[in-house]
Amino acid sequence: MAHDHHRHDHDKGLVAKLHWLFLIRRFWMSDVNRAVVDMAAPKPGERGLDVGAGMGPATVLAAKRGAHVVAVDPSGFMRAFCGFRRLLQRARRRITVESGVAEDLPVAGGSTEVLWAVNAVHHWVDHGAVWREFARVLAPGGRLVLVDEDFDDATHPSHEKHAGHEAEMTPVDVAVIAAAMAEVGLEATGEHTTVAGVPAKVILAVRAA
Repeated sequence: MAHDHHRHDHDKGLVAKLHWLFLIRRFWMSDVNRAVVDMAAPKPGERGLDVGAGMGPATVLAAKRGAHVVAVDPSGFMRAFCGFRRLLQRARRRITVESGVAEDLPVAGGSTEVLWAVNAVHHWVDHGAVWREFARVLAPGGRLVLVDEDFDDATHPSHEKHAGHEAEMTPVDVAVIAAAMAEVGLEATGEHTTVAGVPAKVILAVRAA
């Protein structure tokens, strides 16, 4: 049941798939994805993990910078797009596309130097399990960047269209998240700020060395 929640209708019928096809330009690349990769700052040779990668915009940017990236998404529809996109990249050998959810990531413990997620936190069903999983997969000194756009902020350009989007999902309270991460060994901070010109909820964390 939790797995189905993560799908967020990506795989549920032709109408849902057509909906995502109409939005392909936005999900193929956005300024927010670019900003998140800048914040995560993947370095050549680092092992990265894109959680809820979708069509892979952040994945391909990080791979172009020389990182080896595992793109994880529960949706077969999104993985198909990401896999197709991988084939178009010169850096395709540095990209792996895997099925998985944030609570159960398909990578070994301590295998990741940098982890990020864009507009995915509110989809995750069990935040406590997610933070424990992040602590498991991050290498000592590994870092993470989580960014969810705040559509409930009246200054967001898409406020009228997407306000209340989070109501049926899992609330994203940055202070609560930062405190919960500390309990599993992640030194975290959370704030409401602006990312790529739009209001967003941002969580930054580092696993203790």
